[in-house]
Amino acid sequence: MFKKFTTHAPTTETRNKILVLFFAATIMVASFVGFFIGKYVQESKYTKFLKGFRNIRENSDKYVYINPLIGAVSPPATSVGIFSDIKGDVVAYLQSEMRAGDLYGYSFYFRDLGTSLWFGTNENADFFPASLFKLPVAIAVYKEAEDTPSFLQEMGMYTKEIADLNDQVQLNSKSSLIIGRSYSVEDLVSIMIKDSDNGAKNLLLTLLDKKYIDQLFEAIALIDPSKTKTYTISSRQYALFLRILYGSSYLNEAHSEYIMSLLAQTKFEDGIVAGVPKGVKVAHKFGAYEIDEPVGAITRHAQQLHECGIVYHEEKPYVLCLMTKGKDLTTLYRVISHVSQLMYNNQQSEELYND
Repeated sequence: MFKKFTTHAPTTETRNKILVLFFAATIMVASFVGFFIGKYVQESKYTKFLKGFRNIRENSDKYVYINPLIGAVSPPATSVGIFSDIKGDVVAYLQSEMRAGDLYGYSFYFRDLGTSLWFGTNENADFFPASLFKLPVAIAVYKEAEDTPSFLQEMGMYTKEIADLNDQVQLNSKSSLIIGRSYSVEDLVSIMIKDSDNGAKNLLLTLLDKKYIDQLFEAIALIDPSKTKTYTISSRQYALFLRILYGSSYLNEAHSEYIMSLLAQTKFEDGIVAGVPKGVKVAHKFGAYEIDEPVGAITRHAQQLHECGIVYHEEKPYVLCLMTKGKDLTTLYRVISHVSQLMYNNQQSEELYND
């Protein structure tokens, strides 16, 4: 005879054990899949970041066998999560000033000179450079001097016609140059940079061979201002002038050092300098400009203030460039100095270099 078998429903305890095992297995599988998906996404992100690096070279027809390195460009470090927190702080502050109606627009760029990692916000937005243009003029002058050393001692007379060019721009300060007096090219560069003297700049432009301006802008892939009616530049582009001086990749070491020493003597302390501790060296250039611009059906009067420089943090020097437009210069002084303070404090606490 056959023995009769009977089945019993699993107990509650058994069912609970089965459910626990099922959920544990599900979590393990999900974690396993998530790990590999995350790993793939992370690797893909870094691969894309690294592929974005490229070099800027002089590409001069002066050379046959070499092509001097000017610098390098790369994607922002925030694309792989570096500097994300401080970028959030900077953007939040600038946007709050925009909402308050005090700040109308900006272009911000930061680059750590130890790692070459950078980030920005509106870093490609264009502004009229105003007195910022004096720095590329100085670089072009010393490039000509490397080909013709006697050029630095060449003399130029400050005439009434040149003086009138300065007076045509309402916001320009009166030049310290004296009509009828002659000045050497070397002295004019010093006066132009340290005092932001427009008379010195205008006189230099009558002495400088314009091809050296062309070569400079071609070398760093920027628009030549002499070929456009309204020359504009972004904070990211302008930072290239500071980078080629810091790395001495366009001028020789002595000339690069000299121009940077002049920038460190710039007589403007209400922007970047106001945001860093007293005694920290800052080599910088500023420019101010005022415009009437259409906004909808009305015309709005606006001030522009730009400042770009290298802050010589003891361990982590960096480039900071901020171009601003707002209702008055007092507001723009405050905005630039506050952002400068944010960036200096971040460099103080940044763990990027630490093991």
